[in-house]
Amino acid sequence: APPPRPPVSHRYVAVPLAVFLGGASYLPFYLHDRQTKLTGNLYARDQPLSGNQIMRGPYINTGSKDAGPDPDWDHKTGRYKGKKPPPSDRVTDVQRQTGGQ
Repeated sequence: APPPRPPVSHRYVAVPLAVFLGGASYLPFYLHDRQTKLTGNLYARDQPLSGNQIMRGPYINTGSKDAGPDPDWDHKTGRYKGKKPPPSDRVTDVQRQTGGQ
């Protein structure tokens, strides 16, 4: 009979794997923070769109007819300060329960 194999610790695989997965999970957050520090907040810019941003626009926001910042959006508070949308024609559950009142 062959001699028994010595016990192999799974730590030699588990620890490097955990370190790699932790680093790989943190990488997108690091790159986002780095890009934000280098270029600033892309959503709150007053500068015109670059050629690359214009080319990507049709793929990201299909059917959009406007380009540039929204004058009714407040970037400091994160709220829309324009007029409210028109009321919906849909009947809500509350209106069904109360008979449309």
